[in-house]
Amino acid sequence: MKSCLGAALLFALPLAAQVERTTLLDAGTPGLPDKAKLNSTVATLVQTPAGPALDLVFSHETAWPNIKFNLGETYAQTDWSASHVLALTVTNPMDVPVAMSVRVDDSIEADGAKHCRQGTVAVPPGGPHDVRFDLSAFRLDGMRGQPRNRGVDQTTGLWIRSPLRPLDMKTIVAFQIFLARPAEEYRLQFHKAELLRVETNELEPFVDRYGQFTDEDWPGKVHQDGDFAQRRAEEEADLAAHPVPAERNRFGGWATGPQLEATGRFRATKHEGKWWFVDPEGRLFWSAGVTCVRPESGGPVLGRERYFTWLPEEGDPLRQFYSTRGDGWLDFGKMNLFRKFGEDYPAVSHDLAVRRLASWGFNTVGNWSDAAVWRLGRMPYTIPVGYQSPRVPIWERRSFPDVFAPGFEEAVRQGVAKQAEFKDDPWLLGVFIENELPWAGWGNRPYLLPATILAAGEDSEMRKVMLRNLRETYATVAELNTAWGTEFASWEALPGAPVLTAEQQAKAAADLSRLSTLLAERYFAVCEKAMRDLMPGVLYLGPRLASYNREVVAVAAKHCDVVCFNIYNDLPDERDADELARELDFPVVIGEFHFGALDRGMFHTGLRKAENQAERAEKFAAYVRTAVAADWCVGTHWFQYRDQPLTGRFDGENYNIGFVTLTDTAYPEMRAAARAVHQDLYRLRTNPDGQ
Repeated sequence: MKSCLGAALLFALPLAAQVERTTLLDAGTPGLPDKAKLNSTVATLVQTPAGPALDLVFSHETAWPNIKFNLGETYAQTDWSASHVLALTVTNPMDVPVAMSVRVDDSIEADGAKHCRQGTVAVPPGGPHDVRFDLSAFRLDGMRGQPRNRGVDQTTGLWIRSPLRPLDMKTIVAFQIFLARPAEEYRLQFHKAELLRVETNELEPFVDRYGQFTDEDWPGKVHQDGDFAQRRAEEEADLAAHPVPAERNRFGGWATGPQLEATGRFRATKHEGKWWFVDPEGRLFWSAGVTCVRPESGGPVLGRERYFTWLPEEGDPLRQFYSTRGDGWLDFGKMNLFRKFGEDYPAVSHDLAVRRLASWGFNTVGNWSDAAVWRLGRMPYTIPVGYQSPRVPIWERRSFPDVFAPGFEEAVRQGVAKQAEFKDDPWLLGVFIENELPWAGWGNRPYLLPATILAAGEDSEMRKVMLRNLRETYATVAELNTAWGTEFASWEALPGAPVLTAEQQAKAAADLSRLSTLLAERYFAVCEKAMRDLMPGVLYLGPRLASYNREVVAVAAKHCDVVCFNIYNDLPDERDADELARELDFPVVIGEFHFGALDRGMFHTGLRKAENQAERAEKFAAYVRTAVAADWCVGTHWFQYRDQPLTGRFDGENYNIGFVTLTDTAYPEMRAAARAVHQDLYRLRTNPDGQ
């Protein structure tokens, strides 16, 4: 166990003297450009000041241009089990960063999802740069981001911290450099590949009594209980100096803007070519929100006690935040609020959260927040609705409800009914039902949902409906086989069959499109009816789309008042939600986005990376400014209010994605960026070019 834990910390390298380097291959290898496998990439051997290099030109005419180095053809070492890092020396000859991806395969059956590990890093202009790809075979349980090793120089190298998918390090058959869906042609120069071996120490506790990383210091870190009182005084002074932005009414709407009909509740409308929310007083409203406004930030602890330098003992008032029942639970978020505010910490922290958000220019408490914050009646909020009904597994822990099951409609109604007490509250902005359903697969798999349901081993009512639809379309299964390129022996053979290949899905696209619409119509019609019946007049904001196809979006636009998309990109218009919104003419609220960095003691950046807190704030501001200027967008909601626990929440997420730390300290860079962009929110909305 100890050796596994020690190996788990190989996420940065000590000084060079402690590293053993073995050259795997270099650009000077005779005939290397011809031996490497090229896909929409041109490789030319050139001489650079740093020595020979392969000048790689990646075309944008294909989704995954790459150069692949195969075992036996370009390098000879198949057993990498003694190595901890693959180091690639590259130069970026362009004047813009290049998002370089690396993949390592342990089998010829590797397909990008199985038998491989991959990740991406932004390579800045110039070089040569040392790009380091983690090969660690072990990891600490329950943590997506892993702690950094002791005595490590964290400033050297460009690290690819990819998900630790299992790899057989004894049978590495290939590695490759690729670009993911480049919008234009890019260049990189490859010098050499090395395997690095690192001597590491055994794991010692790395979490202090406040839930922070022990081995680093940073601005805002709490060192003693007395720091909390000082932080309170400093923040009260800051809030007093920064009141709510001018031109806001009590709901956060545009107080000096156009006066529309006041209905006493929120609605959506198109005004002078732009979509807007309208607040209960009839003022135009653009929703700037933050999700998960709640005190807790905890995770499992049982079996992981050695991670911590301190745990509260019996009789300690802080013991209430440490449970040993079941899998155990430890909540440093609540623990630090108790230290800061005392026993009344829930009410005090809720009040402070709303005052903070208002001072920072936000006007919406987003999804997953504490109901006690809603009940304050001081800031508009959204409500999540969930329900229990039979479901079919689709992919990556995602499942889809059996929308034709007899109890589906009643289950949805019961879920909505649980929140119906808020239906007449003027502060209620709208309701989401469910979150990120797997309407489609990532990448070029728009019809994965209907294809997977048809092939599911377990029976479902929606599969029966889909099969009836196909039998109404094709007189015989032979006709279907001809159209789809399949070899089903009978209609009864479809259930339990392998999911259609990409080629078969392409041939079946027209039918799968129709079935996708069939599922969407049933789902959205049931949800909309439950909303109209049980929460009449309240905005239905949809199921927070993340993976989707055009058919699903078109149906959502018919049934939802505003369609929600969770868009994790550098900018909100880098997916096709904006194009669909313009084409079909519907309003969009962005339910989730975030950026994270690793310069304040956290181990994972979340879904979108920034180099440091300053860049994190810049990315936030750029995202919101782009969204505010977009005709189709009526709001953005940042995910989330507080950083996730250092050792991981229930699913291992331990991201630096908060506006405040686990010790309830605001990130000053994020706070300043929010104030700057929100101060001019309505001017930016109506006059983005400043004319």
